[in-house]
Amino acid sequence: MGYKTFKIMQDVTLIRDNDVCIYLVEGENSAIVIDTGYGFFDLKSKAEEITDKPLAAVFTHGHIDHAFGGHYFDRVFMSREDLPVYEKHTDLKKQMVNGEISDFIKKLGLSKAELEAWSRARPDKIEFVAHGDTFDIGGNLLEFITLKGHTPGSIGILDRKHRILFSGDGVINHVWMQLPESGTIDEYLRTLNSLDTYLTDFDFICTGHSKEPMPADFIGKMKLTLSELLEGAVGTPYENPVAGGMIYRQNGCEVVYLPERIK
Repeated sequence: MGYKTFKIMQDVTLIRDNDVCIYLVEGENSAIVIDTGYGFFDLKSKAEEITDKPLAAVFTHGHIDHAFGGHYFDRVFMSREDLPVYEKHTDLKKQMVNGEISDFIKKLGLSKAELEAWSRARPDKIEFVAHGDTFDIGGNLLEFITLKGHTPGSIGILDRKHRILFSGDGVINHVWMQLPESGTIDEYLRTLNSLDTYLTDFDFICTGHSKEPMPADFIGKMKLTLSELLEGAVGTPYENPVAGGMIYRQNGCEVVYLPERIK
């Protein structure tokens, strides 16, 4: 196993880690890796096959499938608000190795020693970013914007040059809002409403799991779907070993939620 790469456009590459989307955006002077997947394999080496520019990495949020390849990089960024989520999933990583090994991990073909090293690995330092902060990679000034909802510190990376919003799980067609760290449906709708000021800055959304970019007007469809839940629409039971709840499917969107956390 390992990583697979796909060119999205000039200077923008998708790196697939199992079912997770990682993105490499190159500027004139440096490059940034957006999300780092599970981190079982050396992501920096894969990125260096694509570019010879200095690399930094940013986590859109602290979940195990997005933030655990950060130890391969010298500079790593995330929102301070998601640090508790990151630490919780750091403990989960250790439990995955010390408990019964899942079929998913077995398929990776890693030795026990390699898995134990992975469970202990973490960046030497994490630098925190906040809504409105920018990162200049040369000829492309990226902006960090809040996408809180799925987690309290979810962030998007706005790339005005390529007219892309890299959203992680903050804007996605199948969004989990049933987790302990998730906000309410009402709070999430307010987050999406706050994106109105940016809608002329991007044409596409590159999410944390969808191979194909989504059009920017998807945000309007998700807002409509959330509004329907707030107005009393009811989903159907959603069974999942990680976190169950209800799922509401409408307007090309799937929202997993808890009825007691609508407002």
